[in-house]
Amino acid sequence: MHISHEVEEAFEEAIHEITEVFTEEELISHSHHKKLEKIILVLRNSAVLVAVLLFVASLFHFEGYSIIKAVAYFVGAFAYVCEVLLLTDCLTTKVPHSEMFMAYCFGPLYILMGLGYLL
Repeated sequence: MHISHEVEEAFEEAIHEITEVFTEEELISHSHHKKLEKIILVLRNSAVLVAVLLFVASLFHFEGYSIIKAVAYFVGAFAYVCEVLLLTDCLTTKVPHSEMFMAYCFGPLYILMGLGYLL
């Protein structure tokens, strides 16, 4: 079976977009810790994906769904820690609090929410 040229181009474009989302070269282009931040970036994006999947799974109120939701919040908090590391160039650059406000608030909040679901 032969795949049409348009489908092949659309598939290649989708792969390119997914790769761009997970690598975000522009975000770390001015970093002093490019190799480390590339790893942190993949960890952050992976954590976000896992958290989303866990949150969606927890919508189905099966036995133990609260544990799944707690884990999702902890994984989300980890993603926010990674975000802080990325934005501050591994804590070596001072970033205005207005840019960091969301990460500073939601990281600890996700930990509290996770603990709430465990208790």
